[in-house]
Amino acid sequence: MNTKQSVVMAIGAGIFLSLLGVGTRLLEDTSAFKLVFYRSIGLVAFLAPITLYLNRSNLAATVTSIGWIELVASLCLVGTSIFIVLALMNTAVANAMFVISLAPLIAGIFAWIALGEKLRSSTVKAILASIIGVIVIVSDSLSTDGIVGILYAFAMLFCYGIFSVTLRLGRDKEMLPCIVIHGLVLIIALPIFIQDLSISKHDLVLCLSLGAIQLGLGMLMFTIASKAIPAAQLVLLAMLEVVLSPIWVWLIVGEAPSRSSLIGGGIIIAAICFQAITTMRDDHAQQTQTS
Repeated sequence: MNTKQSVVMAIGAGIFLSLLGVGTRLLEDTSAFKLVFYRSIGLVAFLAPITLYLNRSNLAATVTSIGWIELVASLCLVGTSIFIVLALMNTAVANAMFVISLAPLIAGIFAWIALGEKLRSSTVKAILASIIGVIVIVSDSLSTDGIVGILYAFAMLFCYGIFSVTLRLGRDKEMLPCIVIHGLVLIIALPIFIQDLSISKHDLVLCLSLGAIQLGLGMLMFTIASKAIPAAQLVLLAMLEVVLSPIWVWLIVGEAPSRSSLIGGGIIIAAICFQAITTMRDDHAQQTQTS
């Protein structure tokens, strides 16, 4: 897959991942951990057959072929899924969003340390613009309340950064099994923290759909894109999730976004477009020089 197709994949990942917000709004009466549990079932049901097909092998052969990179990626993704829920349960959404906006920068720093992937000046500019955009969005809601939740958000950020780097480390391997393993770990572990797993039919269908479509397709496209795009640029392109999340809520639920959300979202979209154009332009220039 070439760079242009990978850019489209990364942006597509952001689109699908952005559906979580409206999905949670449509739930009738389901706790955060129940959502993660049943969403994980939908994720595994969707991705496991695809993973087995791509590996052209049975389940045992696929599992035994997994190395340390895939295991680290799986554990980091488990941490990401759990910590983001704990963050949202213990602090304002605005606080969590602000921390999440640092993800491309953190991923870039980790990738520079582990892989030697240098941050391009265009990427740094786009990252700074996206952070400014998020600040504009959450400027009216930021607070110092919920310090525990903020710490959980930073823990999520740390896990997400390492996960992005491990995808790049394993770009010559098939990394989809780590997404499936992460789902299986959550399915096994979360019932320990959930006293009652009962759920309405409406919420069950919604959670399973979020697992297959929102998380399954999103992570599938994110993983494919990681094979050709450096970690910082990959996470930045997927930041479309932050912009589209309130838009879906507006269109489907009727919760109109604030003026600051629209302005900040416009800044983030401009940063993503700038990054997408410069990534494809730089790749084209490199191909021209080598040909």
